[in-house]
Amino acid sequence: MSDTSTNTPPPPREERVHGLDNLRAVAMLLGIVLHAALSFMTLPIPWIARDVSRALGFDLMVGVIHGFRMQLFFFIAGYFAHLLWQRLGTKDFLRQRWKRIGVPFLLSMVTLVPLTIAVWGWAELQADPRPARRQYGELTIFAIPTGHLWFLEMLLLLYGGAALIAWVGQKLNLAAWLPRLDAAFDWFIATPWKPLLLVPPTALCLWGGPMLGEVDASGLRLLPAARAVAYYGLFFVIGWWLHRRRHGLGALHGWLKTYFTLAVLAFLTLGACHMAQVKPDDAQFQQLKLLALIAASLYAWTMIFAVSGWFMRFAGQHRPWIRYLADASYWCYLAHLPLVLWLQALVAKWPVNGLLKFTFIMAVNVSVLLASYQWCVRHTWIGRLLNGPREKESPPANHSKARGSN
Repeated sequence: MSDTSTNTPPPPREERVHGLDNLRAVAMLLGIVLHAALSFMTLPIPWIARDVSRALGFDLMVGVIHGFRMQLFFFIAGYFAHLLWQRLGTKDFLRQRWKRIGVPFLLSMVTLVPLTIAVWGWAELQADPRPARRQYGELTIFAIPTGHLWFLEMLLLLYGGAALIAWVGQKLNLAAWLPRLDAAFDWFIATPWKPLLLVPPTALCLWGGPMLGEVDASGLRLLPAARAVAYYGLFFVIGWWLHRRRHGLGALHGWLKTYFTLAVLAFLTLGACHMAQVKPDDAQFQQLKLLALIAASLYAWTMIFAVSGWFMRFAGQHRPWIRYLADASYWCYLAHLPLVLWLQALVAKWPVNGLLKFTFIMAVNVSVLLASYQWCVRHTWIGRLLNGPREKESPPANHSKARGSN
């Protein structure tokens, strides 16, 4: 997927792209916001806590975030994956990714996932009425839930796939095709039509999903569906090639208003398709499904390009406190779900405004997670595992010496 081989010396170390780095942290932290809002949705979803103070605004919040967040994350992951692969070479790239992603995934699967299941079971006992079916039922080796950690496994699959394709390309001497592919990508990233061009393959991946706009039941089984790997792989590949042709980053600055406008229209269209509640045996189901998947695909891509461009343009400066939050975001996302579930079940029956309870859940989570990161993670072996080695800051406010990458 690039013309850099493992035998050539690495290129000079490039400057950190703070805009995309900061956006990656925002995408991670938005996952906490999303999970904290699920119990307040009016839409019936298989979530253990169903708060008495549900409101339509939370459905809107979840829909806006969920429609593009993970797609954006894999787009950025692809960008930084190529950066690391080019810098380290295939062997060291895979070793470094296994250490940063694979080992945390395995450790979390034997600690955080059982804790999450335990809290979920406790919340079931508190529910009134009790849920008719447990979210985590009989388990097989293939149905072991990964919970909110499914993205780590997906990253491992995509890293391995990228390295394999690069190795095959080198063995088959396909480098002659790279200039043509680069020229095609340069044209693609420069054209304002790029979100529309990506809609067909994206919608195709979504076609066999469990519901409109969803590609897989993520987190409920150990092995993801092949269509899910292809779906997130598409976002990953665009990000990967964007770093390869990183002179095209400037193209992300353009058409922000147009993309945000298209995103709003696509989001409203997708919402209308969901509200229609057409069943598979209805006459208009296929047409409605196609419209919904086109809207979901267009929303994801327009938001990715618009938000990435906005961060590159207006939030690309290095600030120590933002760098600190970016480092902390990985740990915060890994550890947040048991605490969110416990708090949601705790406040579910309180006769209090839903926004106040949501704010309480977020405030407790942010306080506990950041405190645990600072005191138990940042300068320990866990911090070195997640973010790489760093020097301890002195004074505490100076985080610019920290180094490491996800």
